[in-house]
Amino acid sequence: MKFILVKENHIDTLWPLVKDLLKKAVDYNLGEFNIEDIRIWLLNNQMNLWLIGNEDEIFLAVVTEFVIYPRETRLRIVLGGGKKNNIKKWFDIFWDKDSIIHRFAREHNVKRFEVVGREGWIKVLGRVGFKKYSTVLTREV
Repeated sequence: MKFILVKENHIDTLWPLVKDLLKKAVDYNLGEFNIEDIRIWLLNNQMNLWLIGNEDEIFLAVVTEFVIYPRETRLRIVLGGGKKNNIKKWFDIFWDKDSIIHRFAREHNVKRFEVVGREGWIKVLGRVGFKKYSTVLTREV
């Protein structure tokens, strides 16, 4: 099992393999961005693409971005998509304190991970120390 950070010069090569995984998550937004916007942000190194898989398949695709506050930097998980019913294949690898994403966060002086997601993630991410801090609500004008 491999967990990798995809460099921007490999995005277009891997895009056909991850696009549909990420599109599932994009479809939950309210239209503020689409799947092509994600690809462009990845190509411009505004966001990062992480993959967990093996030679045969990708189990998880995650998109992150840095959020810089005056007193700390966070690594926000913007999108995550995987094949149905495969969380047991990647969850512990992703959240291991020695995983590549944790090392990357430490190298960039990241203080916290930040996730904006559906309520169901509270139960899942609570297992690795996430706590509900706020709820994001929206309404059209």
